[in-house]
Amino acid sequence: MKKHMKLGISAIVVFVALTCWMLAQREISNVQIHFDDTEPIPGYQLQNRESPLKIAMISVLNHEDTDKYQKQLADAIGQRLHRPVLVLRRKSYAEINQLLSKGNADIGLLSTGAYCIYSQHDDFVLLAMQERNALPYYYGYVVVLNQSAITSLGELRDKRFAYVDPLSYSGYLGLQEKLLQEEENPESFFKSTYFTYSHDASIRAVLNNFVDGASIDSLAYDYLAKFEPDKAAQLRIIERLPPRGTGPMVARKGLADMEHIQQVLLQLHEDPAGKAALDQLMIDRFILPQPELYPPITWREREAG
Repeated sequence: MKKHMKLGISAIVVFVALTCWMLAQREISNVQIHFDDTEPIPGYQLQNRESPLKIAMISVLNHEDTDKYQKQLADAIGQRLHRPVLVLRRKSYAEINQLLSKGNADIGLLSTGAYCIYSQHDDFVLLAMQERNALPYYYGYVVVLNQSAITSLGELRDKRFAYVDPLSYSGYLGLQEKLLQEEENPESFFKSTYFTYSHDASIRAVLNNFVDGASIDSLAYDYLAKFEPDKAAQLRIIERLPPRGTGPMVARKGLADMEHIQQVLLQLHEDPAGKAALDQLMIDRFILPQPELYPPITWREREAG
C-alpha cells in the first residue's frame, strides 16, 4: 500500500513539473525582442565632448617660472570659450610654426621674427598682439657683462656670441640685418656663435662668461630686472635694435570660430584668472594687431638669391 502511495505522489510531481515546463515554453515563444527599443543606463551615457583648442606656446622668459602661467593663461581662454584646451610646448620657433602650418595646433604665440618671415605665405591669420609696458612693440638688446671692456657692437668682432633662435627677431634676425646694413658679413663677424633656444639661456651664457655677448629680447631683460635685479645689474646694453611688434597670437588658416577666439583674447585681461597670468608674464593685455609693426624680412631672400 505504501509503495503504491509513493508511486502516486511521484507521478503527480512529474505531471506538475511537466505542465509548468510546457506553460513556460509557450510564454517564451510569445516574447518579442525589439533591439531598437533601448533605455539609457544612468551614469554610463557617452557624451559628445567638443575637441580641445590646441594652443602652441614657447617661453621666451624663464621656462620654470613662466610655464605654469602660460598654462593658467590657456585655461582662462578655455574657460571663456567653454571649451577644453590643450597646451603644446616646443623648444624652437620653427616647431611652433610647423604645428600651425600642418594643422596640429589651432592657435599659437608666434615669434615676431617668424611672423615677419612667414606672414606673406598665408599660413597664419593674425588674431592679436601683446601690449607690454603700455606699448605694442619691443627692442632687441645686445648685452655684455657690466665689467667687460666691450662698449660697442664693433668691439664684439672675433668674440664669442650667443643667439637665441634662427627665427627670433631680437635674438638673431635683427642683429643679422644690422650687420648687413653696416656691410659686415654676419657669418664671419664673430669668432664663434651658438643658438641657445631661450633668451634666459643666452643671458646665463653671458653671466657665466661662456660668451662675450648675446642678442636678447628687451622683454626678457625687463623680466630679469623685475624678478632678479642683481643679475640684471651684471649686464650692460651696448646696442638697441629697431622696434618690432610684440610676439603675435596667430591662428592656423581655416580655423572655425576665429572671431570668437579673437574676442576672448581681447577681453582676457578682464578675467581674474587671465589677468593674474598676464601680470606674471608681464603682459598688460592682448590688443588688435598692427600689421605695420611686422615688416617682412626680405634681406634673407636676397641673400639666398
